[in-house]
Amino acid sequence: MNEELLQAAVLGLGYWGPNLARNFSASIDFRLSGLCDADPARLKSVAAFYPSAVPAETLDGLLAGKPDLVAIATPVASHCALARQCLEAGSNVLVEKPFTATVEEGEKLLALADTAGLKIFVDHTFLFTNAVEEIKRQFDAGNLGDLLYIDSVRINLGLFQPDVDVIWDLAPHDLSILHYILGRAPRTVSAMGTSHNPSGTVDVAYLHLDYGDGMTAHLHLSWLSPVKVRRMIFAGSKQSLIFDDLDQDAKIKLYDQGVAFDVTDLESRRQILVSYRKGDMRAPAIKANEAIAAEFSEIAAVLRGRGVSRASGHHGLASIRTLEAAIRSLRDSGRPVEL
Repeated sequence: MNEELLQAAVLGLGYWGPNLARNFSASIDFRLSGLCDADPARLKSVAAFYPSAVPAETLDGLLAGKPDLVAIATPVASHCALARQCLEAGSNVLVEKPFTATVEEGEKLLALADTAGLKIFVDHTFLFTNAVEEIKRQFDAGNLGDLLYIDSVRINLGLFQPDVDVIWDLAPHDLSILHYILGRAPRTVSAMGTSHNPSGTVDVAYLHLDYGDGMTAHLHLSWLSPVKVRRMIFAGSKQSLIFDDLDQDAKIKLYDQGVAFDVTDLESRRQILVSYRKGDMRAPAIKANEAIAAEFSEIAAVLRGRGVSRASGHHGLASIRTLEAAIRSLRDSGRPVEL
């Protein structure tokens, strides 16, 4: 049975908004019904590609069309006020990452949505890639064994953001992936960072997440690297997995390599015997997919009462809690902050 298309509108047509508009227009679940941007020239330029979408220079004008879902692609400082206005008007919202500027703002929005019977989604697009789905499948199947540590490098040259530092800009990607794979938040967060620009904004940072039981994650973030790297290492007791998002041929590699310790005398470290396991490497076939399209398909299913979202407002709030803790640690010379 054919289902009626859901009405979607995009608020903010800068860097990311046009991508959302393109995918809504191509979706079999949504109809792109409205576009909004405070810049008339930008609004006119994007709206020219979508004649069926009503352009609006104000949010009130956009909400007059009563969209089922409003995708908010504006600076993070504006997310709370704009999402609140959409929810109060009866529209569900999809908010660009990071979800909100503070934990308090996120909690208030979730409470409002719950009272109104509406949904909040956060645009953590990586969760809808086939590569991350493969990591989740390998982990849940026990193929990695016990995770020992996770090491992530997300570095590039720019783009400097005017409203957030490198932690708030880049870490949400890794934090959302970690929360999705592990299903839990870290116990403590430590952060160190430096600024090399006139504004004083932190542009190089290192985050250390302690999950307990010896499992840790380390994030290296930078806007100043001469090369672009997007790599995560999941080191397990059975196998290790490397996710390289820039490797178009083998985004996921599994290594049957590791170490085992034979402790014959606890009183003497010299009696610890180390054996090395050097097995094969294999690269599962990962079919490329349009992550935003997969995200929209899941959102449509949730709005129609089927299933739950892997990138809900609660998932987005978990990342904000970790980001806030990281900033507190950064301001206190790297002291671990409990979540």
